[in-house]
Amino acid sequence: MREAILSLPQDLKAMLRVMEDPDLDDQGRVIASGALLHVLSASNAIPGVKGTLALVDDVLVLRLALERIATTSPEVVTHHREDEPEIFEPWTVQLDAARAYLGDRGVAVLQKAVDGLPKITFQGHSARECARDQDAATWLYDSVHEAIIQQFEIAPDEVARAVKNAHEILAKVSQRA
Repeated sequence: MREAILSLPQDLKAMLRVMEDPDLDDQGRVIASGALLHVLSASNAIPGVKGTLALVDDVLVLRLALERIATTSPEVVTHHREDEPEIFEPWTVQLDAARAYLGDRGVAVLQKAVDGLPKITFQGHSARECARDQDAATWLYDSVHEAIIQQFEIAPDEVARAVKNAHEILAKVSQRA
């Protein structure tokens, strides 16, 4: 979890690159846009988890969204994984660890959030609009980069303290499931 939270700024940039890939199908572009909007909006698929620990939700939604995109555009995801293995290889390992920790019911809660990504809106912009309209896509790109600078510069010691309370995630997911 610690490494995943600390990699969130790079993960957001990676998802932007996937979203902007001209070979990505429309469905994948909407899911990628929705995942980025989910992070920007500070929506929580795991309600009640606060502070730095709440970023685990964002990390997992991004990874599950990429997994979903890979079902419809496997060649696009494979290309990005091969082009940037230092970013994408840990995603699979981290997602496997989350599955083992949260169990099927816990992951189902997060999958439900991924199901809702095409319908998400933030600051008047929808995932579909960001995927299909150049001005909205530019807004999303700018908003992600602004958030990286203003919100997601996270100190490693802050993350280390937060993950000591990881049991809160399991408790909240279990309640939601």
